[in-house]
Amino acid sequence: MAATRRVWVTVLLALLGLALGVGLGLTIGWIQWPVEYYDTELTDLREVYQADYVLMVSDAYALTGNLDAARERLSRLGVSDVAALVLSHAEASLAAGTPEAEVGRLSRLAAALGASSPSLAPYLTLTPTVP
Repeated sequence: MAATRRVWVTVLLALLGLALGVGLGLTIGWIQWPVEYYDTELTDLREVYQADYVLMVSDAYALTGNLDAARERLSRLGVSDVAALVLSHAEASLAAGTPEAEVGRLSRLAAALGASSPSLAPYLTLTPTVP
């Protein structure tokens, strides 16, 4: 009987300690010293997220046709030659087996910016589609 009671007290104390630890950790992490991001730039993004950003800019260009806005958005990535950047993403998307519509949007933006590639030429004539 005393051994059973001792097991229950041990389990109860362990659960209480776990609950206190989780509660204290959440309080410290979310209330006392939360992470604050400030002055972040697109240049701080990882390469995979920069590729997503380039794709989103190509989607916006396909919708609006505003090349100046696309050029300005891409310049925020801190790259000197945005046409080469878009072209490299288009070629990488083609090599990765990305859907034709995405490759087409990227290749049309690259062509509008003045960069072209023979492997992307067939995608320039596709009917533009936006997701």
